[in-house]
Amino acid sequence: MFVELKTDSKFKKDYFEMLKYRLAYASLELEGISDDLADIRQSMKILNQLQAINYIFDSYKEGPLSHIGFTNLLCKVAEKVTGGEIDNFRTTNAEVIGSKVARSKPPLIRNDLYYLIDNYNYQIQNCKSEDELYEIEAMFHIRLLHIHPFEDGNGRVARIILTYNMCKNNVSPCIITKDTKRQYCDFIENNDYKGLSKLFKELSHNEFNTMISLYSKLDEKGLIEENKFTEEQQRQYNNIVK
Repeated sequence: MFVELKTDSKFKKDYFEMLKYRLAYASLELEGISDDLADIRQSMKILNQLQAINYIFDSYKEGPLSHIGFTNLLCKVAEKVTGGEIDNFRTTNAEVIGSKVARSKPPLIRNDLYYLIDNYNYQIQNCKSEDELYEIEAMFHIRLLHIHPFEDGNGRVARIILTYNMCKNNVSPCIITKDTKRQYCDFIENNDYKGLSKLFKELSHNEFNTMISLYSKLDEKGLIEENKFTEEQQRQYNNIVK
């Protein structure tokens, strides 16, 4: 499936149009966005989120990110997410209401991020299974949120990075909705990467079914240029569309 997403195809365009709006709204909904999308403030938040998602996928590069590449990417996504209000790491101590987790001290943020991307690159290069990949992404996600590099927008940035990482590593992305918010937040608070990885796996598989459904609809209309499924993806596709 992700061969389709790495080429300029009709499927890639349609799927990402659908994905980015769902991801943007779901991520903001976790943080209490109102249902009144006619409110200009809410509309601007969605626009900022969409611009950040577009930016990160337009910046796609094969291979692991360097220290500088990673920190620059984080800052640019944060700038987009916050509408230009934040473009660098925080300089004050962070206190998250309701959390007992100690966030990184400002002088240590850059070093903590360097260690994070070093460890992540090593684990990804040595990853041997899909389940292991979800665990690696869960550990990375929790650690990034515990570092809490920015004054604002950390959750939104981390969820965009999660989507980017999962697509880059050839698994379907996760869309974390308000229905899974309690689980999601508890796993992060308790540093429970095993629990979070299971949630990621479940949501990722759900998203794969969504991708297959869209692919099927486009295929029925003759809008898929060429079927590039692997044998396993073709088997799952055949089971779903029966």
